[in-house]
Amino acid sequence: MTDPPSPPEQDARQTAAAGQEIAALRQETAALRQEIVTLRQEAAGLRQENAVLRQVLDALDGTVVVYDADRRFVLSNKAYHDYFPHLPPDQELAGQRYEALLERSMDAGASLGPVAPADRAAFIARRIQEIEQRNVPAREVRDQNSGKWFMIRVSHTPDGHRVALRVDITEQKRLQAELDQARTEAERVSAAKSHFLANVSHELRTPLNAIINFARLLIDQLHGPLGAPEYRAYATDIHDSGRHLLSLIEDLLDFASADSGRLATARQPINLRALIESVVRLLQPAATAARVAVTARVPADLPGVDGDNTRLRQVLFNLLDNAIKYAGPHARIRITAGVRGDGGLEIVVADDGGGIAAEDLARVLLPFEQAVPPGHGHRSGIGLGLPLAVRLVQLHEGTLTLESATGQGTTARIVLPPARVLA
Repeated sequence: MTDPPSPPEQDARQTAAAGQEIAALRQETAALRQEIVTLRQEAAGLRQENAVLRQVLDALDGTVVVYDADRRFVLSNKAYHDYFPHLPPDQELAGQRYEALLERSMDAGASLGPVAPADRAAFIARRIQEIEQRNVPAREVRDQNSGKWFMIRVSHTPDGHRVALRVDITEQKRLQAELDQARTEAERVSAAKSHFLANVSHELRTPLNAIINFARLLIDQLHGPLGAPEYRAYATDIHDSGRHLLSLIEDLLDFASADSGRLATARQPINLRALIESVVRLLQPAATAARVAVTARVPADLPGVDGDNTRLRQVLFNLLDNAIKYAGPHARIRITAGVRGDGGLEIVVADDGGGIAAEDLARVLLPFEQAVPPGHGHRSGIGLGLPLAVRLVQLHEGTLTLESATGQGTTARIVLPPARVLA
């Protein structure tokens, strides 16, 4: 048998064991301290990363909101709270379900438009379906409350989080609309140019051919020496064709000048009653040939106007000439004038002819556009009479409008402001 250790030996052994335990505890404590330091450093790093993430999210123009796999709120950015000011800070929203936040938004009227109580359940179900779907393209929606347009996209992370992004695209939509309008206008101008070239080439070629052919007959003295009766008719045709050609060219030049703002107008007292009667007399032969009755009812005391006599005569001539050409046989054309209630002056050229279709009414006021009534036959002119008349009236600070309907005639209305009416 081994003798038990003496008390001194036992104390020494216990002291050694205690020392070892203390050393081990010290090592564990040091390790724990190092682990705590590491954890604190990692926590500081995470806080810094979170701060950077928060700064990045808050710097975005669009709203960002993140939900977990159970559709519970995780975080959002500043723009989100700016758009939904009724919602509390993220700390209070944490853990709340997506549908609960939808309810709060509907209560606050911030759900892209009003939602009737009976439609709430269907609205929430539809929104949940949208946020649950994966790989869904971005969609564009219009906020019925503010009228703004937004692009909304929902993305899913590998761990099941949903990230919803909403970006204001109102300005982009406005620019796109302007671009579409510009494209449409460019296409219209291109078509008008093509029509203009085809129409003008025909309209200019016709009188030029007449001038050349009839002049050749005179040069060749087809009917004997000059002085034969037939030559008078040829000379008349040459004269008429030349005047028509000159009229076309003058319309082109006047419209180009008016459209570019280079057309100057004089300001002088005009006897409007005498001007209207003069235009009617000038076009009476054309009206008789077209079997159209023209009457002018102008008060003897109609005040004069301050304007350009030549240009206003051109406007009235174009309006009456158009009415005679297109009203149709046996139509009646009435020209009236009078002072308006506001002190301005109104001139009306109205006919009871075939009229203009509603879809053509705005178009006939555009350059190089024409609308020929059914059964009338071919077009006449190059489509600048009415647009030029509009520009000339605008140079007198007035307006020229058309009212018409198929089978109900056409009314052209000139309105000059009070400042242009002479006392």
